[in-house]
Amino acid sequence: MVESESFIKEVSEEVKRDRLFKALNKFKWPLFALIVLLVGAVGGYEYYKFDKKSRAQKNGEFLISAIESLKENGQTVTEKIDNKFTSVLIKLNEAKYFEEKGDMKSASAAYNHIISKYGENKFFNHYSKFQLYLMDPAKSLGDVKKIKILDELSAPDSPLKLLALEQKLYLYVKINDLENIKSQVDLILSDQGITPEQVTRIKDVESIYELN
Repeated sequence: MVESESFIKEVSEEVKRDRLFKALNKFKWPLFALIVLLVGAVGGYEYYKFDKKSRAQKNGEFLISAIESLKENGQTVTEKIDNKFTSVLIKLNEAKYFEEKGDMKSASAAYNHIISKYGENKFFNHYSKFQLYLMDPAKSLGDVKKIKILDELSAPDSPLKLLALEQKLYLYVKINDLENIKSQVDLILSDQGITPEQVTRIKDVESIYELN
């Protein structure tokens, strides 16, 4: 009886293996295709990560090389760069380099290049305009074009709003416009985005004019 049961069990296992083999054989190509697809997807993702990392490394190396070349030889980058962010950083570095050298014409050209070519990015657009303003700030309310720039940069949705408002304050201080000094101080100090450094600077103005 035991031998009979053992034999039946062996036959049953053999039938199961046979069915499994036939099922695998039937779905061999779909399974193979699925495995190839999965391997391809994983491989493709790994390649994407590697390629992305490789490109990021190349851009970083190019940026460092451009900065070093500018500092050591005064050479600017003339070749076309595919990565916009790297291009902007290089141009900003060039602009600041020329500013420090006192070459305001070249610095202005670099900032204007950023505005014209990458102006769709609000931060880079406003940052470049702000730097241009700082290089040649308004001296009176008669400098209409420059004040218009400050109005644009101090708009509620501007990324440099508080810095532009601070420049407006300094203009009013320059022309000793007490009424506007007070209103500007109140406006800046009431903004929740103000930094501790700005609070200190504005409080100094407030103290000098005894506005508190």
